[in-house]
Amino acid sequence: MIQRALLIAGTMAAALPAAAQDAPPPPERRDNGVAIFAGIYSSDVFTDIVATPWDTRTENIYLVSLSYNRRLTTIFRHLDIEVEGGVGRRFGDNESFEAYAALALRWTEFPWNRHLRTTFAVYPIGPSYVADLSPSEVSKDGRSANWLNYFALELTLAAPSLPQLEVLFRLHHRSGAFGLINGSTNGADFLSVGARFRF
Repeated sequence: MIQRALLIAGTMAAALPAAAQDAPPPPERRDNGVAIFAGIYSSDVFTDIVATPWDTRTENIYLVSLSYNRRLTTIFRHLDIEVEGGVGRRFGDNESFEAYAALALRWTEFPWNRHLRTTFAVYPIGPSYVADLSPSEVSKDGRSANWLNYFALELTLAAPSLPQLEVLFRLHHRSGAFGLINGSTNGADFLSVGARFRF
């Protein structure tokens, strides 16, 4: 019995180095990030864009934004809590300045990260300001305002050999948080793509 237990323990000890070699290396912690992204405005409401993105309608309004991101802590091993602030400029049929600040919750662990490092983030709350509202944004429910809540969904992809450089896809959204702000239930949505450098 003792010999069998020793044999099992020895086999497990021999297997540990091989298992460690197979496991992907943990990503180096980079707490800061700067990003630039550009997007096109959608006249559809947020839920329709998420449910049927292939039917999304767009308009001649464009956004270019620059943001700074900071990781505050990590919980449950793979859930990063971050804060982010950004400034942007709208072009086309709506020439305007905008800015936002938001909390972010980012999940960093996916089974394919050895081949393609992936994160998914939700930005649930934070102030969003736009200097000059577009008629399209106001017409969504007639109650849009300069100050609303910021909300975003973001997917990032990075090569394992260059994890500090991420390609990002973001649904950049502002609204009245289900009518809590100025009674607004809709706002502005931009389908955006860009890049972030983490350091």
